[in-house]
Amino acid sequence: MAYAFSRLVARSLLWLLGPPLITGLGNIPRTGPVIVVANHTSLLDGFLLAAFWPRRLTFLSAAYLFKLPLVGTFLRAVGAIPVQKENGELSAMRVALRVLQQGGTLALFPEGRVSPPGKLGAFQAGWAYLAAKSGAPVLPVIITGTQNVLPKGATLPRRSKIGLSIATAQWVEKSERPRADTLASLNTALHRDMEQMLYTVSVSTH
Repeated sequence: MAYAFSRLVARSLLWLLGPPLITGLGNIPRTGPVIVVANHTSLLDGFLLAAFWPRRLTFLSAAYLFKLPLVGTFLRAVGAIPVQKENGELSAMRVALRVLQQGGTLALFPEGRVSPPGKLGAFQAGWAYLAAKSGAPVLPVIITGTQNVLPKGATLPRRSKIGLSIATAQWVEKSERPRADTLASLNTALHRDMEQMLYTVSVSTH
């Protein structure tokens, strides 16, 4: 109930601010585990994904976000998994793997922080570890425009165009003990692919 209510509130708010342009919904697997990997340009990104994603999402989120007034309330309501910087990452990964083993959809922002508009920050390789351990397909997602709806430092949102572009799924070979160099290679390749996606989406919307 908490997830459904939070999703409804987020969906209603985002529609009022400007109905998002969503492409690639047909690329989302209807069943089975999925890892959603999205870029991060605003604190609204999680709200956007939860509002319009057809399957329930479990977010893997930095622990400090749970302390923010509105964002923390939303993350707790949707059952997000907090990731502590010290000694807590392994525990969070175990919980995340259980979500995937149960056929759930895990969503994360590998940049780990909000990046400037049109830029893609360095990726953390946690998504690659989870993909290799679980064998779940990875779904790259590019979000645009949310930084204009809620610019950094702003307290009130404003109307603006929002976009959500979903690519086709990528598969990672399953491994009980993924090698660090393999994870690094996967991380580099996905970052390159999503940089190209971001460029293509940015060009098409201008």
